[in-house]
Amino acid sequence: MAETVAMSHKGEGAPRRQVVLAALLVVAGVLVLFVPAGDEVRVLVALSKGHGLTAVDVVGAALLTVGGTWLEVLVVRRLPHLALPPRALFALGLLAGLGVGLLIASVFSGFFWWWAVGASTLGVAVLVLVPLTARR
Repeated sequence: MAETVAMSHKGEGAPRRQVVLAALLVVAGVLVLFVPAGDEVRVLVALSKGHGLTAVDVVGAALLTVGGTWLEVLVVRRLPHLALPPRALFALGLLAGLGVGLLIASVFSGFFWWWAVGASTLGVAVLVLVPLTARR
């Protein structure tokens, strides 16, 4: 009986630590993406007019992808333990989906400044779910 109690206490900090590490990867990726291109004029992959990936952008996108995917897996795994009502889950899913959609649309179309709206709506969903995931 003492072993099970010790094991449950030992694993309790793991989700919180993983959430913090994943969130740090996301923040690092965003900060790298904010680095101005400056002297780096060579675009490796052109996405649309005015958008392209440079070598610095590839590093930032990789950090953001790994951290964001890890964070999403952690949230989805802990979702049943969060005990959120169905309407709240639907609203958060709608916000996150709308945010991702607007972010993608701003890159591949003429909705250039819509990335801010997309990032904001996605950010609201993340700021609600991630702290709940880290706590429980």
